[in-house]
Amino acid sequence: MSILEHSVRTAQDLPLRYPFALGDLGTLPPLIRWAQKYRPVCPVAMPSGDRVWMLTRKNDIAQVFADPRFSRNLAAPGTPRIAGDDLTTIGSGLFNLDPPDHTRVKQVVSPYFTRRATQEYLPLIRERAGSLLEEMAAGPNPTDLVTAYAARLQLIVMREILGVPPELHDAHERLFPTCASIIAGPEATGNETDEIKRFVAAVIEVRRHRPALDDPLGALLKAVDTGVITEEEMFGTAFVLFFTGSDAVVAPTTTGSMILMLHRKQLGECLGDPHLWPCAAEEVLRYYHNGVLGFPVVATEDVELHGQVIRRGEAVVASMQAATWDPAHVNSPEKFNIHRKTDAAATFGAGPHYCLGSQFSRVYLRAALSSLFERFPTLYLAVDEHHVPWRNDVIFVRPVCLPVAW
Repeated sequence: MSILEHSVRTAQDLPLRYPFALGDLGTLPPLIRWAQKYRPVCPVAMPSGDRVWMLTRKNDIAQVFADPRFSRNLAAPGTPRIAGDDLTTIGSGLFNLDPPDHTRVKQVVSPYFTRRATQEYLPLIRERAGSLLEEMAAGPNPTDLVTAYAARLQLIVMREILGVPPELHDAHERLFPTCASIIAGPEATGNETDEIKRFVAAVIEVRRHRPALDDPLGALLKAVDTGVITEEEMFGTAFVLFFTGSDAVVAPTTTGSMILMLHRKQLGECLGDPHLWPCAAEEVLRYYHNGVLGFPVVATEDVELHGQVIRRGEAVVASMQAATWDPAHVNSPEKFNIHRKTDAAATFGAGPHYCLGSQFSRVYLRAALSSLFERFPTLYLAVDEHHVPWRNDVIFVRPVCLPVAW
């Protein structure tokens, strides 16, 4: 029995306390691997003070997230949360709606995130990546890949896709990616949420007084005008698009760059055969998930799973990375292998709330990684990989910085 297994094998060691220490090089936390093996429905204490049930097995996650007895209506006061007044308090957005309302609102923006639609973003991503990489080449060597490339690329791309007015670009850059710690307390979480709300409101106000654009925000505004969705649904969904379109994109660009630099043979294969870049992006999304735990769903009636009764009103969270590392479905999940036949679909969730941006994430990451290494094929870590600092106290876990040289 390992030291870890011995340390949490008794009831008095529970609930586990979140956030968890990450695994080697920012991989799946050992506590999650323990829970997956020994406690598939595991009590966890969140920084908010709420206690939730954590799922770590792929089949259980798929079952619960497709079960109508669990709700994503999280806007009501007193609902269990991760860190306080986070984005789940924003009423009637995509995160907080159940079918059929969720389906109705999602249909407004989903045409911009289909497989075909996201392919049309490729020229934009590649062009903006190319410009940033030329700036990087002319700048200091070594440099921090997060500030020089990963964080800046998502800002530039997303403000064009979401139609941020030029006069609000500085505010967009100041707010994203977000940085408030989930253990800093409810006030810090609430303040950051309020700042983003004010920014989204400002974008909407400006957009309403200018010619309509054919983009996701334009579609939301039009849907309000035609009575398809409410004002609250429009605002909540716009908030979600800005939040997830930023933080959820920076992390895989950073971790993907790092893991490929540490697997030079596989990186060389991608450089020699560009058709392998989609495979590399897929494996990055499987190997690293940018959120250790997803947002809760709440039981609307008592539900039993693995002999544990989840009471009405109690919340369940899932580790999507645990799903993509589930040894019942993935051979040697701890090994990074771009030639896997297993895809990363489970990283995007399951059921009605399967990630709207799954196809966009794949296209974006493929373009970001291929552009980076085609411009800098000899790029390497400028520090020992075990000295890369990580943050596990943010919703979307990521390295603080990634020093690189060429």
